Amino acid sequence: MNYLLAKVKGRGNSFLKVIASRQPILEIPNLDNTVDYSPNTLLDTGEWFKIEDFLECSYHNGLIENTFSITDYNQINPNQYSDIKYLCCKQGNLFLFQKMSSTQLLSKKWINISDSPTLYRDKPIIVINDIIDAIYNKQEDILYFKDIVKIKQMFRGIEELYREATQVEVDSFLSKDFISLGNEFTSTNVKVANRRRIALALDTLDSFDEEEIITICDYTESYCVNLIKDGDKFVVNSEEDLKQVLFGIEQRYYTTIIGNEKRAANSIIEIS
Repeated sequence: MNYLLAKVKGRGNSFLKVIASRQPILEIPNLDNTVDYSPNTLLDTGEWFKIEDFLECSYHNGLIENTFSITDYNQINPNQYSDIKYLCCKQGNLFLFQKMSSTQLLSKKWINISDSPTLYRDKPIIVINDIIDAIYNKQEDILYFKDIVKIKQMFRGIEELYREATQVEVDSFLSKDFISLGNEFTSTNVKVANRRRIALALDTLDSFDEEEIITICDYTESYCVNLIKDGDKFVVNSEEDLKQVLFGIEQRYYTTIIGNEKRAANSIIEIS
C-alpha cells in the first residue's frame, strides 16, 4: 500500500495522513545519474545529488528516522490543507518529497470527467505536481535531491552544507536596495560564515515578492534595534551588522511567550 502524508504547520505530530492507494501516487524518477553532493557542483540535465549514510548526518525530519506505521498518523482535516508545507509519499522503501505551494491548492468550480459528470462548488482540490524535490531510500539510507534550498525545510540543519557565495554574489547582495555600507566596511570584509549565509539569503530573497521583502525588512528592524537605519536602508558597519540582517531574512528571530524576551536562533530545528 502507498501512502500520501502532509507536513503541516504547528506543533505536535505535524505529519498527517492524506490518502492511501494500491496504485503508485507519485512517479519515481530515474536515479541512474547521481553525483555526491557538493555546493560547488552544478547538475547536468537528469542528474541528482545524493548523500549516502544520510541518517548518520542527523538531518532528520521526524519521519524517515522512525519505523513507519500508518496508524501513527491522524487523518488530515479539511481546514488543515492550507497549512501544508510539503507532501511526502511513502512507496515501498522510498519516501518521495514534494514542496507545497499555494498554487497547488485550488478552490474553483470544477466538473469531474465521468459517465455522470458532476459540478462541484467550494470543493478545494490539491494539484500533485510531477516534480519530486527529494527522494529518500530507506533501505539504502541515501537521500537524492536537486536543489538544497527547496529541501531545507524538510530536513533540519541541512542548510549547513550550503555553499559559500562568490565574490560577485557578495557584491550583489550588499548592493540590495535595503542595505547601505558603512565607510569602513566592504565586501572584502565578509568572512566564510556570512558568505554561506549570503548564498542562502540570495536564494531565499528570490522566492519573495516586493511586498514580502518589505515585510521581512520591517520584521528585522523590529528585532535589531541596534542596527542603524539610513532611510529605508540598514547600515552595515561590521560583520555582526551583516549577520543580523541575514538572520532577519531567514526569520531566525522570535519572542518568548513568558518573559517576552527577544531572541535569535543560531540554528533552526523544525518542530515535529
